[in-house]
Amino acid sequence: MGKGFMFFLFSWLVVTIAASVMGGSVSIASTTLTGDIEAGAITIPVRSTANFPAPGTIVIDEERISYPKTDGTSFMQTVGQPVVRGAENTEAVSHTSGAVVRQVEGSMMNTTVAYNIAVIADASGLWAALNIGLALMRILGSFLILPTKFLGTDLAILGIFWWVCAAGMIFSVGLALAGGRRVA
Repeated sequence: MGKGFMFFLFSWLVVTIAASVMGGSVSIASTTLTGDIEAGAITIPVRSTANFPAPGTIVIDEERISYPKTDGTSFMQTVGQPVVRGAENTEAVSHTSGAVVRQVEGSMMNTTVAYNIAVIADASGLWAALNIGLALMRILGSFLILPTKFLGTDLAILGIFWWVCAAGMIFSVGLALAGGRRVA
């Protein structure tokens, strides 16, 4: 069951990410700076923050910047959560107007899974520990609902095939947990 399960898990992951990107629900967002920023700036002015998750991490040149909040045209801090310049072992430097600001690729996975894996709040990790269980339940729930709408109606049979395979996996796991394979 291990190899079969891993195959279906890998297939689900590939199809989910492809469906989200192709369907437009998860975009690899980018924008540009609308003003110069110094190395210590805590508000990052951009053309638009549309399609950027909040909170998240952005990349400008080689610097990564973690932010907790966005408004329509800037990434900013909140009362309890600062903007972290030079995040993930990068160096905080000045940037000029017009520089490209892009989403970190890991944010795409966060959005797909519907959980912020790279939690920048709650340094103690207490809230994250509670949310991880809920995130795993959402992942398991979404495993059964394969997003194949982007394939069109011609390949709708793949969705039915997926339901049959998922039902078979659930049945076999239930049977194994119930002790259906006892050797006398």
